[in-house]
Amino acid sequence: MRNPTGFIPLIVWLVVGIIVSMPEAAHAAAALCPDDPKLARLVAASDLILVGRMKVATQRLVEEARKPSPNYLDIPIQVDGVIKGDDAETATVRFYPKDASYRPSNDAVLGLVDTPAILFLTRMDQGQAGLYFAGNQPAALQAATDQAMGAARAETSRQTQIIRSWHPDSSLAHFDEVRALIARLGQVSGPEQQRVFEQLEALGHAAVPAIIAQMDDRRPLRTKAISLVNHASNAFEGMRHYGPDQVVDGLDAILNQMTGASFGSIMNGASPRQRDGAVAGWRIYAADLPCHERQ
Repeated sequence: MRNPTGFIPLIVWLVVGIIVSMPEAAHAAAALCPDDPKLARLVAASDLILVGRMKVATQRLVEEARKPSPNYLDIPIQVDGVIKGDDAETATVRFYPKDASYRPSNDAVLGLVDTPAILFLTRMDQGQAGLYFAGNQPAALQAATDQAMGAARAETSRQTQIIRSWHPDSSLAHFDEVRALIARLGQVSGPEQQRVFEQLEALGHAAVPAIIAQMDDRRPLRTKAISLVNHASNAFEGMRHYGPDQVVDGLDAILNQMTGASFGSIMNGASPRQRDGAVAGWRIYAADLPCHERQ
């Protein structure tokens, strides 16, 4: 029997299309979560991820580490490949050779001198400008095995896709409250400005995605200061004091206070390039929050 309208075949086609696409949609949703959450955090905190060889005399590292107060060493890198960031043939990483509290350790650097390695680096454009190992983590320096390079490339690609497709979501919890509070920043000063930051923190962890969604605000703060209660168990002082220049800098400090995470260092002001990196890192953090909650 003929079907002059073609209606039934159209429905069949739509149903078949939905059934076929369901596994693909499920796979796409699963692919949004990182295979290795620790690697994901490290990649998000890195401005550059290089594959290369550190060119430094091992004796110099040993001698500097023995000093009570070592100096930073500028270690040249012969770049063999770039996983994240700008192409380069050479680079220099500033390294503090003291095992007690800095990572990667002096021994880790010694073990990979003039050996193919992956270097996860963050950039400072102000103060002691230069490249530093990202995140104060041992994994910021690792042997350049095929497996490690593949994992770093895959995670960098995943994060690139997240950033490209990112858009603010006004349906997030506390979105309107956060918007109203952020609107006051740049308009108030002194104790009133401090109170706005405290009100944002008081919204709690549920407001973190909404703060991240609206944090990229480059307006200048009227008061270049923020003070936060130091919750660290080994804290030397009861308060943490920062000198943010812009709204985004202060919100970065609030997010660090609320989550313990950090992407770059913009709490005391930074270059536009550093702010771009920090905002991107926080957006990755927000995108991955549902993955952490399901674990």
